[in-house]
Amino acid sequence: MTELSISQIKLFQDCLKKAEDYKHKGQLEAAIDCYQEATKINPHSATAYHGLGNIYLSLSKWSEAIEIYQTVLKINPNFDWGYYNLGEAYYYLKRWEDAVIAYQKALDLNPNLPHIYKKLANTFYQRANLDRESLLATYQKKIQDEPYEIQNYHQAIELKPQDVDLYLGLGNALIYNRKIDEAIVAYRMALQVDPNYEPAKLQLDTLRNQFQDTETTPQPVIESLPELKLQQAKQAINSLSQIILDNFLLSNSKIDFPNTIEPLVSIILILYNRAELTLSCLHSLLHQNFTNYEVIIVDNNSEDRTKELLAKIPRAKIIFNEENKHFLLAANQASGVAAGQYLLFLNNDTQILGDSLNSAIETISSDPDIGAVGGKIILPDGTLQEAGSIIWQDGSCLGYGRGDNPQASQYMFTREVDYCSGAFLLTPRQLFFELGSFNILYQPAYYEETDYCVKIHKAGKKVIYDPNVTIFHYEFASSKKSDRAIALQQKNQEIFVTQHQDWLQSQYKPNLNNILLASNRKNADSRILFIEDRVPHPYLGSGYTRGYQILQNMTKLGHTITFYPTDLSYQETWQEIYQDIPQNIEIATGYGLQKLAVFFKIRPEYYDIIFVSRPHNMNHLNYILQQNNLLTKTKIIYDAEALYCLRDFAYQALQGKQLTEEEKQEAIADELRLAKKSNLIISVSPLEQQKFLEYGYKQVEILGHSLDITPTPNSFEQRKDILFVGSIYELQSPNADSILWFSQEIFSLIQQQISSEINLLLVGNNQVPQLNSIILSLNNPQIKLLGKVDNLYNLYNNSRLFIAPTRFAAGIPHKVHEASTYGLPVVTTKAIANQLQWQHETDLLVANNPQDFADQCIRLYRDKNLWQTLRNNALQQIEKQCSPEYFKNKLQEILTKI
Repeated sequence: MTELSISQIKLFQDCLKKAEDYKHKGQLEAAIDCYQEATKINPHSATAYHGLGNIYLSLSKWSEAIEIYQTVLKINPNFDWGYYNLGEAYYYLKRWEDAVIAYQKALDLNPNLPHIYKKLANTFYQRANLDRESLLATYQKKIQDEPYEIQNYHQAIELKPQDVDLYLGLGNALIYNRKIDEAIVAYRMALQVDPNYEPAKLQLDTLRNQFQDTETTPQPVIESLPELKLQQAKQAINSLSQIILDNFLLSNSKIDFPNTIEPLVSIILILYNRAELTLSCLHSLLHQNFTNYEVIIVDNNSEDRTKELLAKIPRAKIIFNEENKHFLLAANQASGVAAGQYLLFLNNDTQILGDSLNSAIETISSDPDIGAVGGKIILPDGTLQEAGSIIWQDGSCLGYGRGDNPQASQYMFTREVDYCSGAFLLTPRQLFFELGSFNILYQPAYYEETDYCVKIHKAGKKVIYDPNVTIFHYEFASSKKSDRAIALQQKNQEIFVTQHQDWLQSQYKPNLNNILLASNRKNADSRILFIEDRVPHPYLGSGYTRGYQILQNMTKLGHTITFYPTDLSYQETWQEIYQDIPQNIEIATGYGLQKLAVFFKIRPEYYDIIFVSRPHNMNHLNYILQQNNLLTKTKIIYDAEALYCLRDFAYQALQGKQLTEEEKQEAIADELRLAKKSNLIISVSPLEQQKFLEYGYKQVEILGHSLDITPTPNSFEQRKDILFVGSIYELQSPNADSILWFSQEIFSLIQQQISSEINLLLVGNNQVPQLNSIILSLNNPQIKLLGKVDNLYNLYNNSRLFIAPTRFAAGIPHKVHEASTYGLPVVTTKAIANQLQWQHETDLLVANNPQDFADQCIRLYRDKNLWQTLRNNALQQIEKQCSPEYFKNKLQEILTKI
């Protein structure tokens, strides 16, 4: 970029002034000429192009305006008004998708742009109505070409929700894809539209009879391609496994299990033929990281090459039966010789995947009230067999999620369940004996693990589904044919009902609408849907640390939580998501803000409380409820983590834009109005609470931060540096402004008075490369850009003071609270002190201009007594305002009050 000469700068400024004068006089063509001249002088000025674009916008020259605004954003990708006005131009051209993208980006950069929520909502609505008939025809054509593609029906129904034929087709497609539960819902929806629609009645009656009839084996209504794929997958496994077995038996290889004298786990396998599958199962054990186990094998007089295989396993306890005792008796037999603290019942037609053994042991040992752990069982075609199982009131059972995607969010969190399959069931050996082992009433097999899990519940313990335990299961490998296995299940159901009639009365009735409710056995105080932009990892800052604290405490208080991230631009793996989030929280990924209404329809009246963070999320919820109140029985809490307009007023003032009092009040009212459909509002400070109360809201509570006090031990003399901690996601953010202001105007003043060896440590998740470039251009080697640091303890322990040079902000500053918990005194601005309601020279030091701020830093850096006084007083403030116990109790009070 070529720098302008002084004469060019003056000429450029003159052009801009003339353009503004012409614009105010209404001489817009003359203004255009001046702006164009200015862009020729300085082609890198976003301001000049933006002014030109605004003129085109006022003249309704939408295409010209779009071209100019795109140029603006190439020069400055973080120009909020550039995106805002680009959205305006797209809107008038009815380019709804482009308008949504532009408005959304503007909102991300500055949530206090005038009427931005309303504009975004209007554009969403216009986009939804775009060429509905044309879109519908497109989807109907897709349905004709791909009659069993489920998503085509969903998209068509969204456009034409009263079309019964679409619901019928959806139901048929769901059956074809083995999603029987969802198919029944689709047929019922067709009958809600037209109660006399015979085709849906016929399909529903057929399915209902199959679901309730325990005397016959259910037959598919439509020939299922997935069922054919499953059989093909099994055939491929058979062929490959047989080849591996043949070659293994021809070799000198052996299966060497760990030589464990005092095993923690006894792994029990019951065999009857299928040596090829047994070998695969044993090999999967050898690949586990967990090795503190023994293997106990009972061979029920197999007739294939099983004995040859067992001869190659030197370190296993092997029992040879002269007859087929089947699973139940053989499992009890094996448990009698087990030495482990835990028993793991494992089918020989399974393979243990990942680090499942370690995860299962970690789960069962985490809580003495856990009586058994099971996992996610995957069929050969890659679909779910079950993710925990449901026991209905009539004693029938349902594998939760059968036929679905194992990676779907509803199967990725830990839950308490009715029972887990005996294909993989981990339980304490002592408990197994105390409960009478597997009940011989169920011999030869089936329902024994169901009965055992019910006995666990009756003993006051829990059965846990662990999503990190993943099992590949052939299914029905030791039964000669699957209908024989199903017949055994049906026979033992009657015995089971007789044994547990009292317990079954509290179970859900076998109704497909109850599947979601029955999938999680936890007796929670309430079910909460937590809506936020992204998963609140503490390191993200920007309110996410507080969101993390709320989420953690909701779980500790016994609530069942679904976390719903609205911004799909943040893509994380499941490992990244759960790196610091408790895995008993469901994370509903893949929906986003635009599918929130769809999510409510999938889970009607499921949640007791909707907890909403951030204004744009609350605004979208308001829009959904205006169209169709899907939450008639649900309470809504709006977590007003900050009044963003107050931050924007200060930012505008820094930019030299003074808003009138009328404009400020209108902006405040716009943001306060977002809470109109909420039952309770959470504010973070008395100042912002008062704004809501003045507006007429009755239920407004204060909930700040939760922090443990961990003062660092180094003495005053042992400390040296100045520390700043804060995440940065955009150049116009408070944290970016703080760093630039301090680095450019204040730090050099401090260095002149104190040793030049003092370092300014800038720490935090920094997503703005431009900021780094600006700091590096200062050529000050004592300014250290450290980026994200996982453990901040040493930085706090070695620094002498913390700075929060924040000139515009809202809410309460977590960074100051956190620094104080580490015992590091703070120098900050009046804005932050007012938010905290802390006192200058008592709790912290306050300054508002560069020289004063530098002087206060120097004063604190040199004065040991002042340093100690501020440290002690700030720690006392934290103890009063941010006690984890107070935070937890206050949150409980809020959730109870609503």
